[in-house]
Parts: sequence; C-alpha cells; structure tokens
Amino acid sequence: MTRKISFTEPQICDHGGVLTKPWFIYFDIKDDNSGVILRKQYRGGINYANNLKTRKQLANALLLFWKEKLKSGWHPFEIKEENAHDVDPLSNLGFNDAVDMAFEKSTTAASTKRSYKSTRNFIKEAAIRLSLDKMPIVDIKRKHIKLLLEDVKAEKEWSNKAYNKHLAYLGAILGNLIQWEVLENNPVNKIKPLPVTETEKFVPLTDAEKNIVRDYLFVNHYRFLVYILFLYHTGIRPKEILSLKVKDIDLENQLITIVPDFVLRNSKTNKIRKVPINAHLAPFLRELKLDEYPSDYFVFGSNCATGVGNRGAKPNGLYGAKDPNYFKPSLTQVKRNTVTKLWKDIVVKKLGINKYLYALKHTGANDKILAGISLDALKELYGHSSSLMTEKYATKIKEVHRKQIIEFSPDF
Repeated sequence: MTRKISFTEPQICDHGGVLTKPWFIYFDIKDDNSGVILRKQYRGGINYANNLKTRKQLANALLLFWKEKLKSGWHPFEIKEENAHDVDPLSNLGFNDAVDMAFEKSTTAASTKRSYKSTRNFIKEAAIRLSLDKMPIVDIKRKHIKLLLEDVKAEKEWSNKAYNKHLAYLGAILGNLIQWEVLENNPVNKIKPLPVTETEKFVPLTDAEKNIVRDYLFVNHYRFLVYILFLYHTGIRPKEILSLKVKDIDLENQLITIVPDFVLRNSKTNKIRKVPINAHLAPFLRELKLDEYPSDYFVFGSNCATGVGNRGAKPNGLYGAKDPNYFKPSLTQVKRNTVTKLWKDIVVKKLGINKYLYALKHTGANDKILAGISLDALKELYGHSSSLMTEKYATKIKEVHRKQIIEFSPDF
C-alpha cells in the first residue's frame, strides 16, 4: 500500500528576531494512513550565527532545504529519521552569503578584520559581475576563485603585491568555513601568488644606527628603550609585548611565558610559548622592579585611565614618553599604534633614522645568526612553524652560508 503523507508549510521560529533564543524550522507531518501526526523541529547549526543578517540567511537556507525535502516525498514513519546533525543546510548558501558568514566568524584583531572587510567587499562585487554570487559555496572551485581575483585585479588595477595580499586575506576568510564544516577544503589553497619585486621595507638597523637609538633613548626615554630591547632580543611581536603582564615574566628562571588569550588577542598562535630572557635583556627588566607591582598589571602600562584620558600626556608632542609613569606597569594597556607613533617621532623624525619599528625584529635575527646562533634555535625563539618563515627575518643567513662555503670547503 502506498503511504500517503501530508504536512504543514515549514516555518521559521525566530522569536521576533531575538538572537539570544534558539531559532528553528518547524512543521507538522501526518501519516494519512494511520492518522499519526508528528511535530518536527530542526536547527541545523543556524544558531551559530551571532548577528541578525547571517542568522536570517542560514534560517532561510534551512527552510528551503526542508521544503524541498518534503516535496520529494520524505517522511519519518517507515524509515529511520535522519539526525538533524546530518542535515547540511549550509551547503545551500550562495557564494556571497557564505563569504559574509566566513567574515563574521573571523576572530582576528580589529585592524586585521578591517583589512579583511575590503577583500570581502571586492570579491562579492566581482562575484556579482561574474554571476557567481548565488552559486552554492560547495560548488566553488579554485578556478572560480582565480577568475574572481583576476576580475578585481583588472577592475581595481591591483599590483601583483596587492593581488597577493588579497589572495592571502581571502584564504584566511574562507578558512573559517572549514572550521564550521561548511567546506571540506579551502578553494584558495594552492593558488600561486604573483611574482613581486623583493621589498626592503624592514631593512635592519646598522650598528651605528643601533648605537644612536640606544644612547638617545637611554638618557631621554628609558622605559621605551626597554620595550625596544624586548623586541630586539626576544623577537616577540610588538603587540604581544604590550599584552605581557607582570606574572608572565620569570626573572629567576629567565623565562617569558605567552599564554594565548582570546580577549586580548595577544598571540598569533594558539600554543603556550616559553621565550628565554638572555643576559643582555635581564638587567633592564630587573631595573623595572616588576616584583613591586600586582601580577595582573601590564609590564608596559599606560598612565591613561578608561574614560579619563592620558593625564599629563604628550609633553613636547611625544605621546607621554617623558612622563615617568608612561610604560610603567599598570592596569591600562599601551595601544599598539602608540609605540609606532613614538618610534616615528623619536627615531625617524628626531634622530633621522628612516627605519621601521618592526625592523628591530629583523635586526635581532640577523645579529643572532652572525653571532653563531642556529636557524633552528632562532625558529624556536620566534615561535615559527617553518624555517622558511624564520629566514624572512634572518636575511644574513645566506651571507653566513656563503662565508662557510668559502672558508670551510675541503680540497680535492
């Protein structure tokens, strides 16, 4: 006997748009032969979205999924009901909706997310021009991504360098869809970057420049000097240094501990790192007398107070660097752009050394290589996953290798 079923039109329960309550799709389905009626509810992962626009997009996708499934004759009466977790409504998302979802799921720093936003907008505009905006995200392949990037490159007159930057950003954005099990593979993977001329943006400081910076800061901006030395000796990223707290500095065992903090975004990795304090940096850290401050104070703190502003700041236009309380341990964290501005005002403008603050990391890497420290040791210090990444900082490694070949090659 052919089983007859009837059902009510699937609906979205969105609690009037309230995001704090779980949304779901619901409908009644009836076995007309027996008269049994079942009330069905499915969430299908739509409540992962924490903003109204994305939640609505996912709910509509799930709604469409169940409408089509019911029309195809699906019913739960004679077969084992499908588990709601086996339903994949997100595969119905069009490309542009999926890009929006992936962007919303990004947990990067605010400045990085602003960069991602531009990439997202450019790619979505290209998808509309190429009629790929509604194509199911699961059907998007590497060739489609390349078409989109080439379209934007022509539209915006991107350089090869800009193309490569947005290629990397798009890969990071779509990577979130793998985490949320929307995609199994990132379609951006294995797209080759375009060739670019090697940049010298982070040219290391010369010995003479290091001496000038050290001598001037020692007399005029001692605590800023300690911050500079921290970057040079440890290779810890500028923002990571500013996120360090007193409890993270163990002078007795000469160790710095970086514990990833989702709120502070204090690390680009999700692993706890132990960074050694060498004999050159240790005396400067002892001078800070960190043991006199509460353990939860930031090592390099600000004399700003939330809602009060920087009391007595910017003497001589130097963003409070001469204030004895600036860069002192505090509950208030110094902002990342503050140290950049300080470096620009003091080192670039006043001292006439046209080098970037981040060049100190490259300078420290080169000096360590020339001092005989191995690339593997430097890789461990910087917390890199590959030696190739470390070599970007240690540009002198090639010079050392050439010297070794010249001096130590055996005779025939």
